[in-house]
Amino acid sequence: MTYFEQKYLTLLEKGCSCDEASLEVIDAYLAGKPLKSNKQKKVNKDNLFWSSKVIWDFSTEVLTSNAFVLALSRYFSQNNTTNFNLLKQITKNSPSSVCKGLRHSEVVLRPVSDKWAEIKKLGETVPGSLSKLIKVCECFQLAHKQRLDLLAQYQKPFEKLSIFELLSYSSLYAFKGFVEPNISLDGEVICITAKFNALTKIVEWKISNSDPASFKLTDRVIAESLKLHLSPILFPSSDSPIIAETLIFQFSELIQAQVELNEFLSRSVVPFCFDDEESYFLNGNQLDRTVLDNVVNQEWELNGEKLNLLEGYWLNRGLKDFIKSGMAEQKIGSKDYHELNQTAYIKALGSALQLSEIYGVDKTVSTDNGMNVEVFQALLSLELMLAFYNKDYTEVFFREYENTGQWQGALTMLAMGGLLDTNNNEFQNRFPITWLNWKQKAKNIVGWTVSDVFPKGNLKAAESILDFWSLDFKRWSNELQNSNRLKLPELTERPIFKIGNYSVQLPWMMACQLTNVNAINNLRRFANSRAELKSETSRIEERLGESFRKRGFTVLDSYMPPSCESMNPGEIDLICKLDDFVLVIEVKSTYRRSSKREAIGYKNHALRKAGLQIKRKTDAVKHLLLTDNQFKSSIGIGEGSHCTAIGWIADTCMEFDHECFNDFLKVSVEELHIALNDDANLLMDMTELRGDDKNDREVDSLYQNGFSAESFVDVIENSKIWESLLEKRTE
Repeated sequence: MTYFEQKYLTLLEKGCSCDEASLEVIDAYLAGKPLKSNKQKKVNKDNLFWSSKVIWDFSTEVLTSNAFVLALSRYFSQNNTTNFNLLKQITKNSPSSVCKGLRHSEVVLRPVSDKWAEIKKLGETVPGSLSKLIKVCECFQLAHKQRLDLLAQYQKPFEKLSIFELLSYSSLYAFKGFVEPNISLDGEVICITAKFNALTKIVEWKISNSDPASFKLTDRVIAESLKLHLSPILFPSSDSPIIAETLIFQFSELIQAQVELNEFLSRSVVPFCFDDEESYFLNGNQLDRTVLDNVVNQEWELNGEKLNLLEGYWLNRGLKDFIKSGMAEQKIGSKDYHELNQTAYIKALGSALQLSEIYGVDKTVSTDNGMNVEVFQALLSLELMLAFYNKDYTEVFFREYENTGQWQGALTMLAMGGLLDTNNNEFQNRFPITWLNWKQKAKNIVGWTVSDVFPKGNLKAAESILDFWSLDFKRWSNELQNSNRLKLPELTERPIFKIGNYSVQLPWMMACQLTNVNAINNLRRFANSRAELKSETSRIEERLGESFRKRGFTVLDSYMPPSCESMNPGEIDLICKLDDFVLVIEVKSTYRRSSKREAIGYKNHALRKAGLQIKRKTDAVKHLLLTDNQFKSSIGIGEGSHCTAIGWIADTCMEFDHECFNDFLKVSVEELHIALNDDANLLMDMTELRGDDKNDREVDSLYQNGFSAESFVDVIENSKIWESLLEKRTE
């Protein structure tokens, strides 16, 4: 008897119905049960589940449930087990579930896998809707292959170039695109985000196929590269080789092919796989689709607008701290850079507040190489770099373009300006790609580490800042080659590239940074094995609990209720009681996702699991309120008093904001803090912060009749901090 069969029988003995027991078994499978014991080397959980006889008896209601569709998607995602006869029966009884599971598994992108062969055999054995879906999938597979083939064709000219040379052409392409819009294969202007995404995938391809020796960079190697690739563009002459002009054109083709593939995946494949409101069908030999409801895209756009308002909120918070500290009265740097440096300082303050209050980040964190870096200094350094590259590169480029009318001429004048600038008897690198010895780069930013402890700055601190923001291409090349699942961080998230002993940067990319997002994803996504991560997660809960306490709530954090045979909810992150309300909060901490595919994966796994967890924990609290006077006393409830228990999922990310999971509301940690602080008036987009908005918001309270638990619940459940945004969208 398998683990799942035993669990099913146990649930029946406890009085569960067949359907309830079946759904519990499916949830256990989706949660990764059974856990491996110390004596077991490996547990094939997929085989244990799909070989369980109980699945043969699942009712139609269970087979059509969202949980079972997710289980089917997992079946089609793996190749280590198969049960063709069982799948044949499921297809006969619930073909729609099999079709959904197939789509959600993304097996459409794996036409040479064993599972795809099994699916085709299944379609032949049980003809009908599955057969039609297979034909649609085959059209997707053909379109995917065509785009992969085109990309491979355009990669060929760059196979023998070094990563430094590839990045050089990316910068030439980007600067040209500032004044002559880069056009995609379908005739659309390629936006800056699409360029970032495309370049990340191109660099990932390049370093995944590079040997360690190719990352050795020296002054001589750089000089030879410049002579062949950059000098003919920046300083053209009659005998300049034409290879550079040719490669610029070929790089634009490479970007077009990568953008075409990326857009095909995000605009067509992802909706096909995950959006049940979009239906694809064959119209002759062409794929067509019908959109029943555009709610998925609308919600994604709404979350983006909320994030924009939050960016303004933290900048406003930074501005308030900046003024309070007295820094507004001080000169920061030279006269030419004073205002830019002020803005950099304010943005860094706001980002530091966000990392501390929402993500539990301490004043110092460890880097990939085990160095300790001060978070504020790291944030400030990147903001100062952003200001520098904006002023000394992009602004100069646009000014020179106005004078010359040519992008190449503008780049020439930009580079010449650096060569003619003899400050400190050294030429200033104003090339479209910059490079500097790693140690010298650290020395150059020592001035940004000045503090009360180190009034002249600190070299170790500067080195740790570089380490925090750096992407070591040689190291990542090795890791990518040894892992099929690992993906390169977005280049914007770690914009200082380490190639050998050199620091390499792209001025056009440095001028387009979101420092807070970069820091969040550095710490929560790619540095998620740091020793301090656990304490950060605890501080997220503690700081949210403290915000509740300041509003008069009685708070229990990390509460472990007594378990019994019928109830084992596990640790409850926060229990907050005020008036006649008890809030039970499950806190989730994660990073900022940039694609719908990533977000959907998070929804189907982490948020779905959170919905199950908060139900168990809320039920446990309700039980304690009825049976445990000691518990009631600990949160200030007297005998005979009645309280309403409400469960919420509080998440550090905005994806699927204000949606319900297992009938429990999911809200952002930021929204809870803002509602408790009653400072939603600081939620402003950047045009408002510059004073361009004629309708400046007044400092209105969310609680016109005073704060209470009931009014707070009303503010959260009815999205009142987003009220003005929601009103604009309905106009």
